[in-house]
Amino acid sequence: MPPLQGGRRRIVRWAVCGLLIGVFPHPASGQTAVSCEQAGLDAEKAMGLPAGLLLAIGEVESGRWNSARGRTLPWPWSIDAAGEGRQFETKADVLAAAQSVLDSGQRNLDVGCFQISLLYHPDAFMTLDQAFDPVANAAYAARLLASLHDQLGNWADAVAAYHSADPARGTPYRQLVFARWLGAGGLPGAPTVVDTGIHIWTPSTDGTAPSVITLPGGVAPGAGRLPRIITPDQ
Repeated sequence: MPPLQGGRRRIVRWAVCGLLIGVFPHPASGQTAVSCEQAGLDAEKAMGLPAGLLLAIGEVESGRWNSARGRTLPWPWSIDAAGEGRQFETKADVLAAAQSVLDSGQRNLDVGCFQISLLYHPDAFMTLDQAFDPVANAAYAARLLASLHDQLGNWADAVAAYHSADPARGTPYRQLVFARWLGAGGLPGAPTVVDTGIHIWTPSTDGTAPSVITLPGGVAPGAGRLPRIITPDQ
């Protein structure tokens, strides 16, 4: 059978990755049925992404130092509200914080393992609870990255556009992701500003890991603009 081309390939990718969302049972409050790491690896395989690339994005997006593993791993209970990044110990805590941000009228909110922007992707998840599910979060991130690759034709540009269509912001972000992808790890520290207006997670200290909350409507991206995941500091 000849390789799938263009839209057909993308439809199959999205269909397969969408199945991942229903694979795992819902966990008890404060726990995850599957980690960000495993969810990312599974989504990579489902979408045919280069091995480890999505996980490297997760480490940059929401990385938290795991002393037991001796490395940085994405943390599911992470949010970034208008450039202010925060991490929480439980799903209940991060849900409450995210809902509070949305209730205040702020829509510039990035959530979960792969920091999906609810401003630029208001229809990504059915509920706020689902947005913090590692499987659902990873599945959407993988679909987005694959879509950007289909648009731009290469992984370097796709990774940069995952953050921003502006090269001044996308290029240093891509460099960070590729450094992690190629095995350059980090040590615990504070958040880093890589370039003017770009907030990037760096590993933080150890932590541990629901009711359905309706996700309020968001603002759609401007016409012609590539989707972004993290937004610049305000």
